[in-house]
Amino acid sequence: MLEELAQEAGTLIVFLAGISYIGVGIYLLQTTSRENGGPSFWLGLAFLCNGFSFGFAEISFVANVDQFLEPLTFIARICSAACSISIALFAWRVFRSHTRWGGLAVGSAAAVIAAGLTISALEGDWEGYSPLSYKGFWLEWVGCTVPFVWLSIESFVEYLVSRRRVPLGLIDPVVRNRYFLIGFYAALASFTYVLYIPMYIVYELHGVWSGWLDVSLGLVEVISVIALWLSFTAPPFYRRWVGASAAGVSKN
Repeated sequence: MLEELAQEAGTLIVFLAGISYIGVGIYLLQTTSRENGGPSFWLGLAFLCNGFSFGFAEISFVANVDQFLEPLTFIARICSAACSISIALFAWRVFRSHTRWGGLAVGSAAAVIAAGLTISALEGDWEGYSPLSYKGFWLEWVGCTVPFVWLSIESFVEYLVSRRRVPLGLIDPVVRNRYFLIGFYAALASFTYVLYIPMYIVYELHGVWSGWLDVSLGLVEVISVIALWLSFTAPPFYRRWVGASAAGVSKN
């Protein structure tokens, strides 16, 4: 009984938190249009695709329309792939725009993801919930995970490097903190891909979703959305806290 309640709660939390990315994506895309483009376009597109991915993946379970499970989940996988490729493009444009390997990394990730989805389609694995049986899943998983790991590393490194720039007035403390929050989000997104593996294995072996793993995934997504909200809206109370923290560090 408790497991069933956890499963229902987890499914709902994942669905609501997941589609919240649509709002974040629209906000960023609107901001980008006012600023005449820029790398943030790719981040906004990534969040928009991520939100649609969660929506398509979870609607069959939320609305109990199992007959549409296969087409909807495959569409969700395509949206998730677009999200990861957009994340790679953002990491490249922001951190490695002057390097050749950055562009090669984006192209490699896109090629691996495309190969994974193509093989999955040829294998008849439309849902992508059977990592023990199908090879396409793993190519897709690697291709989708690596861009988030890349963004996490780049953002955290920039956050640490920019520490000494704050007292000199070379970077706004809120902007520096944004690097941390984006890195934190990317690290959580990387963790969700790790979390998918036991979730899918349990489902493949037993035909049911683990309620507690669902809840864990939902909580991770809620924290991710909060981190992004703080990063891009930076409400006054948060700006004051970041500014006070930066002032304390500079005195030390």
